[in-house]
Parts: sequence; structure tokens; C-alpha cells
Amino acid sequence: MVLKADKGGVTVIMNTNDYNEKMLDHLRNNGCYTKIKKNPIRKISKVVNNLIKSSKEHNINNLIETNPSTPRIYGAPKIHKEGLIPIRPIFNTIGGPTYNLTKYLAKKLKPMARNTSSFVKDSNHFINEIKQIKLDKHDILVSFDMKLLYTSIPIDEAMEVIQKFVDPDTSKLVEVCLKSTFFSFKDDIYEKTCGVAMGSPLSPIIANLFMEHFETKAIESSPLKLKLWKRFVDDTYIIWPHGKEKLDIFLTHLISQSNSIKFTMEMEENFTLPFLDILIKRNQDGSICHQVYRKKTHIEHYLHAESHHHSAQKLGVLNTFAIRAICISDHDHFEQEKKHLMDVFEKNGYRRHQGMKAFKKAKNPKNKQPMEDCAGKVHLPYILGTTDKISYILKKNNIKTSFKLMNTIKRCLKLVKHPIDPKYHKRVYLVPCSCGKTYIGETGRSISTRIQEHAAEIKHNCSKTSALVEHSSKTNHHICIENSSVVAKIDHYHHRKFREAIQIGKNLNRDNGWKISDNWIPTLTSDSTFS
Repeated sequence: MVLKADKGGVTVIMNTNDYNEKMLDHLRNNGCYTKIKKNPIRKISKVVNNLIKSSKEHNINNLIETNPSTPRIYGAPKIHKEGLIPIRPIFNTIGGPTYNLTKYLAKKLKPMARNTSSFVKDSNHFINEIKQIKLDKHDILVSFDMKLLYTSIPIDEAMEVIQKFVDPDTSKLVEVCLKSTFFSFKDDIYEKTCGVAMGSPLSPIIANLFMEHFETKAIESSPLKLKLWKRFVDDTYIIWPHGKEKLDIFLTHLISQSNSIKFTMEMEENFTLPFLDILIKRNQDGSICHQVYRKKTHIEHYLHAESHHHSAQKLGVLNTFAIRAICISDHDHFEQEKKHLMDVFEKNGYRRHQGMKAFKKAKNPKNKQPMEDCAGKVHLPYILGTTDKISYILKKNNIKTSFKLMNTIKRCLKLVKHPIDPKYHKRVYLVPCSCGKTYIGETGRSISTRIQEHAAEIKHNCSKTSALVEHSSKTNHHICIENSSVVAKIDHYHHRKFREAIQIGKNLNRDNGWKISDNWIPTLTSDSTFS
């Protein structure tokens, strides 16, 4: 099995049996999962859909998932941890009964978080917060790392925090999302009984709101005050002015604030302490210097210069690292970081002048053209020598182009996540008629359910609502419902509608559905087979 490591951009090759054993060991011994006999998807879908329909929130009926699939769990190996390489569980909730609702709620709650003085947006923000600080000789640089943040969050306490920010109606929607976490692994169904699910769009917002409440209570009630407290999700950086002897007292005070929250602590060594991707060091005069930090497991493999990507995407990688070097490295360490990156760029196939150009661009950024000033934006598959030329023509007409690769190595490998039950696949399908014509349709629900609906419409002669029945009534032809077949399995709604339109264009037998230009008809109806 080939999978991505939890951190560091490393590819891990693992024996499938070992992976399964690690996942099962986590599910059995973590204490937060219960195996259940019956899949609760129908029950949860009904509860969620009824809440959405009865909610006073405006225009959220479109959040109802008509044919939800069971969420799945998979693991990413934490190779940066010592020992037997534990697994970080990640929940794939896409298509689940609460997924659309959690995305909506996350967007609504996001402005309510990140409003405390401790909030750290990113590395650049953190550096701006600390670079003017002067350390006394008794100050100690310390970092706290919360153990299993998402699993440790007590749902009831988190809901008490949420209720302070939102109305009761929204609170009910949040609660049903947090308390309806179930998933499948292999052939078994599990229920998550504590914490929030990593992989749910709502979980990071809940974690931030709860931690803001937790840290505010802990800091205000502490008899010993800190010089600095800054937090990025579950990583906290503090400046402790009371000596090593009293540091353990403060750690005990932190842990006592909640029965479920646990911390590990790391103090500075040789006057240095890493935080995020920054290595922070104290100078003799009390000032703070900073440079880019990389973990021991980090590898320097990035998008290679010879990979089949548009040149703008490849140069964008260089620009990103150049910008990070400028933002994170202080004056004394910038040249060292620049030299390191230039060597890394060359190892990844780039020419030296491309790296120099990236640093020049990072130091003197040009104002980007606002998206609203563009005439439009298109998405194209990247094909060297073809779609890049099309994008050049579009650019002249003030139309932006983004590229997507159609085939990647990742898509050729065995998926870590076990496949979705076939009955939950969303499809484009066809129903043939005895005259040789075919009806083309698409559904986001079970294909068997949709075909049964067509059969019922034919049986009850629903000609006003069914194009199939209308055709049969006018021509007296037999609809071969038993010979229905799937054309394509496509989860994305817009992609599915376009594929339906293409199939309609090929068959020329229906006048409803999405429209595509008549210019494509000769190509779609040619002898070549579309795939």
C-alpha cells in the first residue's frame, strides 16, 4: 500500500496487513469508538433533513443530501513520531448526510473564532507578533502541544461555548452534526463517541472556539502571569518569566482546567525552540532571531521541472518558497536560506536563473489583477502544446485559465480509503427503446431507485411528467427498462450534468437537460466512441 505521511510530504510504502492492524488497533483501543450492528445513515439523514426543513435559517434546503453515502475512515502514518509509527485517523465525510450542512455552518461560524489576542494566523503573523519582544535573562521559551486535540474536545462543553455565539436554531444544527459522527472501515460500521472528527469542515472551527474559551479561562485563573501566549490550533508558544521551578506548576494548572485536555511541553535547548516552521533563537542582548525550520523527516522533493504541469504552476512552487524565505528568515539568516533553496531548486530540475527570478519576484511583487476585472475564468485539462496555447488566446481576451491534470501517479495507485458502496454512486444512465433511441438521464441517488421510478411512471402512464412515457405513448414503442445501463459514475454535480448533455448530444433524442453548443454535435455524433 502506498500512502502519504501525516507530515513532511513523504510517501510511505506499507504492508496492507500492517496498515489494517494499525487502524483496527486504533479503533479498538482509543476508547472513542463503538462498533454498531446497523448502519444509522437513514436515521441520521432523516433527523438532519427534518432539522434543515424546520430551521429558521434562510435558503438552506439545498443543503439536504438526497442520496448520502456512509463516511469512511483512513489513516496517515505519523512517521515524525518515535516508536512504532502510529496512525492519524482522518474521516472522509464528503457525501455524508451532514457534509453539506457542516460546510455551511463552518462558513457561518468562522468569523466568530480567531478574535482573541492569542490567535496566530500563520508563520508570518507569528513573527510580526514576536520580533519586537525583548527577553529578560530569566525568561524561558516554551511550547505546549495538545495531545489528540480533535479527539479530546468534550462535545457538551464545546456546545456550551457555541451557544454563546449563535442562536438556538443554529445551535441545534451544530449539535446534530457533532453528535452524528459514524463511519465505516472495511465491512464494519463504527460510531465516534467523543471528540470531533478530523476531516469534517466544521471541526477546525469548533476546535478554535473551544481552545479560545479554554485558554482564556486558564490564563485568567493562573496566579502566575505569562509574558506571552500565542496559539496556532493545538500548538502554543509562551514566554515564561518565573523560572523553571514554577513551570511545572503552570502545566499542572493547565491540565486541571479539563479532564480531557492533555499537554506535552518542550523547553528551549541551546537558546533555540522550534514553533510551526520557524526556528526561534534568543540573542545575548535579549532580541529574538528567526529562520526556517525543517523537521528531520522532511524531504526536499517538490514539483519537478520536467513534470507534466503548466510552467506557471511549476514556477509558482519556486515563488512560494522564495516568499516564505523572505517572510520567515531574518536579515542574518536570509542568505543562508536562499543558498539552501537554490540548491534544492537545482536538485528538482530547475535552472539557476529560474530560482533567481523567483526571489526577485518575491521581493518586488506586482499587484495581481482583481478577479472581478476579468471577463471570465475557464478550467482546462493540461495538455502540453494544446491547452496552454488555448490559454494564451484566452488571456488576450481577459479570460483566466486554470489547469487540471487528468492523469496522475496517485490515481494509478490503490486507494487507502476503501471503496464506496456501489449503490451510493452518482451516475449518468441510459434507458433504451425498441426503436433504437435511448433516454439519457442523471441521478444523485441510487440508480436502482431511479430506474424503479421510471418503471412506475411507465406502469401508471405518467406522460405529463415522464419523457419516456410520452415517447412510448406517441410511438407505441416498448421501453426496454430491463436493459437500462450506466454510462458513467460521476460524483460532481456539474460534471455529471455536462456528461448527460454530451450523451444527449450524441443520441439526439431529448430536448431537455443542460445545453451544449451545436458546434459540438458533429463531433459527438461521429463514429468515434466517447469515453
